[in-house]
Amino acid sequence: MGQKQKYNVLSVLKRMLAHMWQQDRKQYGRIAFYTVVAAIYPFMSVFLPKLAIGILEQGGIDVAKNLTVTMAVYFAMAGVLAVTMNYFKGYIETRNMRIRILYLADMSKQLQCMDYCHHEDASFFEKYDKALNAGNNNANGIEGVYNRISFLVVKVFTLVGMIILAGVLSPALLLALVLHVLVIMWTSKLTHDYEYANKEEVAKASRRITYYKKTSQDFSYGKDIRIFNLRNRIMDNYQEEINAYVKLQKMIKNREYLLGMLGIVTLLLTNILMYGTLVQRVLGGMPVSSFTMYVTMITSLMALMLDFGKDLSFIWNEGEYIHDFYEFLDTKLMVEGEKTKADVMANAKQNTLEIVFEHVTFCYPGTEKNIVTDLNFTIPAGQRLAVVGVNGAGKSTLVKLMTGLFAPTEGHIYINGVDITEMKKEELYSLYSAVFQDVNILAFPIRENVGCASENVDDARVQTALERVGLWKKVEGFEKGLDQMMLKVIDEDGTDFSGGERQKLSIARGLYKDAPMVIMDEPTAALDALAEAEIYESFSNLVEGKTAVYISHRLASTRFCDKIALFDADGLEEYGSHEELMEKKGKYYDMFVIQGKYYQEEAKNLSSPEGSDFASQN
Repeated sequence: MGQKQKYNVLSVLKRMLAHMWQQDRKQYGRIAFYTVVAAIYPFMSVFLPKLAIGILEQGGIDVAKNLTVTMAVYFAMAGVLAVTMNYFKGYIETRNMRIRILYLADMSKQLQCMDYCHHEDASFFEKYDKALNAGNNNANGIEGVYNRISFLVVKVFTLVGMIILAGVLSPALLLALVLHVLVIMWTSKLTHDYEYANKEEVAKASRRITYYKKTSQDFSYGKDIRIFNLRNRIMDNYQEEINAYVKLQKMIKNREYLLGMLGIVTLLLTNILMYGTLVQRVLGGMPVSSFTMYVTMITSLMALMLDFGKDLSFIWNEGEYIHDFYEFLDTKLMVEGEKTKADVMANAKQNTLEIVFEHVTFCYPGTEKNIVTDLNFTIPAGQRLAVVGVNGAGKSTLVKLMTGLFAPTEGHIYINGVDITEMKKEELYSLYSAVFQDVNILAFPIRENVGCASENVDDARVQTALERVGLWKKVEGFEKGLDQMMLKVIDEDGTDFSGGERQKLSIARGLYKDAPMVIMDEPTAALDALAEAEIYESFSNLVEGKTAVYISHRLASTRFCDKIALFDADGLEEYGSHEELMEKKGKYYDMFVIQGKYYQEEAKNLSSPEGSDFASQN
């Protein structure tokens, strides 16, 4: 992912302002108008006490009238300014929110387009946790900084005016005010630097807490928690992670508290100097009206300087996370070549794929144990291969490697003679109709869930795919048919399927795609033996002439296949046809016979010839 670039707050702000200009040029005009209005408003509250007390000091028979008129004019002007200012402030913040949301689209695109290996790398998300969160709320990150810089100019104008007045009164007092603000900014930066240095530890602790929070609130865990009495174990672990997180935050807050003591000291010194100077001036003949004006002005100036200092600290601190966010957007997180599907199919002897593993070794990022070691293995074009084996033997990893989701640590994988690392990722993915055990149903209509597109979906092909997996009657029963929305996230009238039906819908998705190669990675785990046999029979007919790989713990699929590859912890252990491996009486034979004892009764009831063969073998 490359070396981290040095943080430069001016570069970050320049890029943010350029992006604002690109997305919403009128925002600059709104900010300019707000600045003019908002710069006037604070001085009215400073000069009002002087005017009011000055009228009272002058006395006379018209004092009440003059005071009433002055107050009326003041409140009328203040009211108009306040309404105008608040309207534009809210409108500017709304437009800034829009710009921030547009950034989320860029982030989403990067997440969806980056190499899949990053999704299974916890350290990747710990590194970019704050960067990814930079666009997730209104108060911090991108939108928070946009709001600060939008209203920073008006504070500069107001500060300049008040600083001039304070400097005329007492340069020493002005120096004390500046010193106080600098101390606050300095302590804020030190606190941020300490927090930023621990950001990955905070992200890791937060991730662990989130896991237990989701587990305790996920209804799918409800049965296991109750039947196996996991409640106490989960809650104990949850509390342990909370304590660890609190300890980490306490360490950060203690540092912030100790540094904050310096700010309290400078605040006390500033107040002593302010009131001492003003009392001395009053004793020297300064009017009370001027005294009240200066008290109001200096108090406002102190608050404004602190606010301004906090804004600068906020921009500096949050800008560092935005810098990480930009770095995330700019980092090339997808490594791909230039070759296309056409290059692969040009070498095809038939309209399908040959897969060759050449000295392939692979271990997952951040681990040292090889899942696959020096694998040399060929799946000939048009072959139907069953991959079987125990858990942890690397069956699913094999799929991730051949589909390009992960790159080999060593060695090469070729498709029709083309190294998959030389291919564009989208072109590579287009070669496969893959059905995985983990089924993800989207909050789209059924048509789009099967066709994986919002336009130009062939309804006839969707229907055929649903018929072949046994779902069409259910879909046909919906009032909206293929337009029926899935899930209730977007549409409260949406529907959901059972676990088995979800897997069937996923298989229908693979049927619809009709790619040159079919991969089924444990797709029938939630189906009974009869439904599983029907699915495999349907696929057996569909993939005729194509290369097909079936991965399963169950061996019901093996009778449909030309060859069987059995993997164990040491790699490829046995390879051959069902008959050859049964005759060999090795590990495959043992697995087949053991499973047959469990499925024999169900297999006798299977209507398919394959089901009868499965039963007769046992």
